[in-house]
Amino acid sequence: MQYIVGIIFGFLLSLTSCEQHRNNNTAGYTIDWNDNSLVCIAESGGYPRIHRLGNGLLMVTYEDRRGNVVVKQSSDEGATWSEPVIVFTRFEYQNEKNNTSCTVNIANPEFISLPDNSIALAVNFRPNKPEVYPFSIALKRSVDEGKTWLDEQVVYKAAPRFNDGCWEPSFLLLPDGTLQLYFANEYPYLHSDEQEISMFTSDNYGVTWSDIATTVCFRAGHRDGMPVPVLNGDEILVAIEDNVSGQFKPYIVQTSVANPWESPVSADSPKRYSALETPLPDTVYAGAPYFIRTENGMFVMSYQTTRNRTSNWELSTMEVVVSDSPADFKNPTYPFNVPLSKEAKWSALADLGNGEIAAVSSTNFNSDKIGVWMIKGKIIQKK
Repeated sequence: MQYIVGIIFGFLLSLTSCEQHRNNNTAGYTIDWNDNSLVCIAESGGYPRIHRLGNGLLMVTYEDRRGNVVVKQSSDEGATWSEPVIVFTRFEYQNEKNNTSCTVNIANPEFISLPDNSIALAVNFRPNKPEVYPFSIALKRSVDEGKTWLDEQVVYKAAPRFNDGCWEPSFLLLPDGTLQLYFANEYPYLHSDEQEISMFTSDNYGVTWSDIATTVCFRAGHRDGMPVPVLNGDEILVAIEDNVSGQFKPYIVQTSVANPWESPVSADSPKRYSALETPLPDTVYAGAPYFIRTENGMFVMSYQTTRNRTSNWELSTMEVVVSDSPADFKNPTYPFNVPLSKEAKWSALADLGNGEIAAVSSTNFNSDKIGVWMIKGKIIQKK
């Protein structure tokens, strides 16, 4: 009898997790996802990022699973997409000093459309062998709205090994035209497993960059990671993943636009706080945050989580929360109905205007292959 009850309970849990409680009953704001807007942008791919260009088109970038980073554009609000254009191609590197070689794969793409209609796209160089080529943050610019791309710049080099690398670049444009480039950085901590968030600045839309990185935040003994910045009036807010509880959780660190990151945001700083209104259990993973502020002042955050799933973070799913202030995020919804045996990870959000947002993720929710999918949703207020 206990065995039969266990089977029934497991079946019901699977159904519940698959549907993911797409809207709950807590007052505030939530998102109504439109299943009719589901689009497969790429049958195979990962780590997508999407933004609107100055000409009104949508552009997405992602890893093509072959070591390259590509872009596609859409002229019909994401219903259809152009053929992929390779921006960064994986390459072979020969280290003549020690006669070693490796393949350098390209990962973690992110881009920004700038006021002069140029585009800056940053990536993470990842060598497949240690002690040959340094993990790096590199960048390319386009001055013709993504049709062609200028030569690459390597903005930062970390160590030539996975445990002391650099990761996950992202951009923010300040009101005075300063462009900031954020990334996760292990390199300052060669003798520990610690990690900080670092930042470079450019006063010419990414043509040149500051010589020295600024430390944005650091929690001693832990790993601040995956920064995504937004502007909120006279302050800068950066969503990060913070593993103070053991498993990563979404946190926010903040500073002023006038004097950004005068000192690093430490563990006990009032400028560091948990993003969620109700804390998740310590055993629940909720990492890889993404963060946007919409044109009408709403804040939307996503992350990948094991909440109501198995303990395997590899099988986590995209969860999205909303707030009318940059705190107390609640009312989680799930853009993609992901079975417990599947995943939706390394996701991102974009503001489409008029209260509509797009969610993109690398997921196999309805396929055997992990591809890039997009869905649209409307921000709504719950009574």
